[in-house]
Order: sequence, then C-alpha cells, then structure tokens
Amino acid sequence: MTSMDIGALGIAIVVGGVMFLIGALANRFFHDRIFVGLTPGLTPAPGQTAPVTRVQPKREYSGEVPVAFSPPRGLRPGLVGTIVDGQADMRDLTATIVDLAVRGWLKIEAVDVDAKRQKDPKKKARDWRITPSDAAPPADRLDQFESDLLNSLRGMPGSEGGVLMSRWSKQRSADLRNAQDNLYHQTVENGWYEKDPRPTSLGCLATLGWIALIGWCLLVFANRLSIWTILSALILVAGGVFLTKRLKPRVPRTAVGTATMIQALGFKKYLATAEADQFSFEEAAGIFSRYLPYALVFGVAEHWAKVFGEVAQRSHDLGGPDVFEGLLWMDLGMDVAWNLAFMADLGGIFDVGDVIGGVGDFAEGIGGFVEGVGDFISDIDIDFDF
Repeated sequence: MTSMDIGALGIAIVVGGVMFLIGALANRFFHDRIFVGLTPGLTPAPGQTAPVTRVQPKREYSGEVPVAFSPPRGLRPGLVGTIVDGQADMRDLTATIVDLAVRGWLKIEAVDVDAKRQKDPKKKARDWRITPSDAAPPADRLDQFESDLLNSLRGMPGSEGGVLMSRWSKQRSADLRNAQDNLYHQTVENGWYEKDPRPTSLGCLATLGWIALIGWCLLVFANRLSIWTILSALILVAGGVFLTKRLKPRVPRTAVGTATMIQALGFKKYLATAEADQFSFEEAAGIFSRYLPYALVFGVAEHWAKVFGEVAQRSHDLGGPDVFEGLLWMDLGMDVAWNLAFMADLGGIFDVGDVIGGVGDFAEGIGGFVEGVGDFISDIDIDFDF
C-alpha cells in the first residue's frame, strides 16, 4: 500500500463516515405526529383533546393497522391516495375519474385503436374514451379537484361524444396540474399537514455534491488505480447514496393526518385480503364498483377484480341475480356480459360449460380493465411529472 492508497482510503473513511453520520441523524427529523393514549387511527372526540408526540422509530407510523371495512368517512379516493403516500399523482387523479364514473358523472369506454387487438376481447385497451353525463347525479357533492377535472373535460372540443384520455392529458396538462394543486391544498384544509406536502429535493446542491464526489474518484484513479483506491471510491459512493436517501426533506403529517392514514391503510388491508364468500350476490356489483377506485390508488385492484369475478361465477352457477347490472358505468367487457345474459335466456341451446366460460371471460375482462388502467396510469405518469 502506497502513501497515495493510504491518503485516498483515509479521506474516504472520514468523508464517508461523516455522510453516514449525517444520514443517520437526518432520520431524527421530519417525523409525523401521532395522538398519545388513543388507539392508532382514532382522533379525539369533538370538544376533547389528546397529547401529541412524534412517531417512532421511523418517520411514518409503522405499527399494527386494524382492518377497516370502509374508507375513511367522506373521503374520495384521490384524497385517500394522497394521504397514504403524501403525493397527489396521476394514479390518484385516474382513480378520481373512475370514481366519478361510478357515481354517474361520467362513462368510461375502452378504445382499442389496434385492429388486430379488436379480435381478442381479452386484450387490454390502448386508450379510454370518457364521456360526461348529460345530467348531474342528484344529491352528490363534488370536491374542488373533482369539479376541476369535470370542467376541464367538458371544455374539450367534442366532449359530448367522448374524449380520449390520452388526448385530454396532453392538451389539458395545466388543468391536471391545477387539480393536483387542489388535492394538496385539500390535505392542508383537512388538517393533515401544516403546509403543502408535495415532495421536494435538494436539487442543485445534491447534483453539485455528486459531481464533486465523482470528480474526486476520477482524479484518484488517474493518479493510481489499485484495490485500495477502488475501495475508497466504493466507500464514498455508498455514503453518498445513503445520505441522498436519508436527507430527503418532507412535510410531516399532523396527528390527524396520521390517524387518517392509518384508517386508509386499514381499508387497504381489507381490499387486499377480501374473499368472495364475504359478499352476497345482491351487493357484489355495488361494492365492487364503489370500492374499485380505492383499490386502484392502493395498488390492489387486480385482487379486488378477481374476487368480484369469483362472486359473479358463483351467482351464475347458483341461479343468483345478475351481478352485471351494477357495472353500467363502463363500456368494457359488456359485450361478454350481454352475450352471457342472452345465452342464459335461451336456456338449453348452449351448453352450461359455455355459459360458465362466458362468466370466466367476463371476470378476465374485468381483470383486464384493472390491469389496463394500471398500465395506462404508468404510461401517462411521465406526462404528469412536470
């Protein structure tokens, strides 16, 4: 080992150690708050207060989450998705669009622009046509970000006949940013954060730090390349990665925000573990539609769709009610549903196996819808990160 090796390794150990120390200390800051003496997820009764402390040991609550069989009262999917991860992203807005369709404000139709794909109903759609309803649903209140999305959609040329979501997201990106801003604003209005929680970064400072670190490593390699100089570079890079991950500033949740997040995670646990035998045939379609937007923001929509498919098949096998009636808010996979109903009405002309197969195809179609929406969200997420 030469003096050059010793010097490079010594500097790497000192600088790397400082970066690891700062990164470890950074974890002490930006912790969420939580109520003391209350069951996690609960808030003080009206007119009462409870002491508040910092969440430990991590920045966010990581303890036990009780199962919740409904979403936090009065909260739309977009808001629930925002409080869970602290970000209002395209997934939250897309789930809001699906929720508006379920509530009767919109209709969603799968559009396949590829002629080859049209021959296979199990193929995922390449785009979605969104058509505003002619009449507003009675006694249904819109949040500001929901109203923003509807007004933006109705302002598109030819919106009466439906607008492709891909075209809407590109031509009205400013409207989507405005809806995103209103989602963040609503989290502050609800008392979940003390200020706008949108993620921030160290920006130029982090970039300059990495440039200096890489420049130093290249300078050392130019003078001497050995196992010791390589080791010193690895120590510095590891320290830089650790520091970058730990030093991300964030706006902590208030105690009310933490309680709401725990309630939302409890509902996510329910959606992720639900089983078909938990639902009656009469309630299946309504519950599936009502909770699908929440399953989308939680990332558990495929499981939720699979459960509904199992309920649909059981209902048909046992001569139960038509579970498809609650899905008229969307125009995808409906041809399978109508064909299935038609075969059932003809009774005896088609084999029972064909009918059951039709139910299976419809269940797969629902799964394809969920998967397709997820893929579509991923595709346009890039356009949304302004």
